Amino acid sequence: MNYQSIRAQVENPLLTAFGALDPAVPVFFDNITAAPANSTTEYVRVNVTFGVTNEPTLGSSIDNAQGAVIIRVFTEKGKGPARNQVLVNTAVDVLETLNNGTKGTTGTYLKVGIIEGPSFSTTEDSPLFMSTIDTSFVATVLS
Repeated sequence: MNYQSIRAQVENPLLTAFGALDPAVPVFFDNITAAPANSTTEYVRVNVTFGVTNEPTLGSSIDNAQGAVIIRVFTEKGKGPARNQVLVNTAVDVLETLNNGTKGTTGTYLKVGIIEGPSFSTTEDSPLFMSTIDTSFVATVLS
C-alpha cells in the first residue's frame, strides 16, 4: 500500500490552490508543527487519516484504502466570517474537483464522499476563528 501517493492526491491540489490565493495561505499537513500556537495570521491545517485497507491477493496488484480528510481553516478572530468562508470555499472546490479524475491502469485514483460542514468555532488560546470541513475518501493504488 502506497499511503504517500494517496496523500499526494489530496495534499498537492490543496497546496496549489491555497498558494495561488492573494495573499497565499500557508497549508500545514500531518506531522508538520509549523502552525504557530499563538498565530494571528491565517492558515489551513489538513489531516488525512486512513481506515480500512484491503489488499487483494488474487489478480493484479491493486490496493484499496478508505479514510477521511479533515480540513481546518484559521483566520483572524473579530474580522467576521467572510475571509474564512472564502478559504473554506477554496477547500471545497478542490475536494469536489478530486472526483473529476478518471481511473487509469496505473497510478492512484481517489474519490471523496459527501463534504460535511463547515462548522465554525473560535480558539481559546489564540485569537483565531476556525471552520472545519471533512469528508470520507476511497482510493485505489494501481501498479
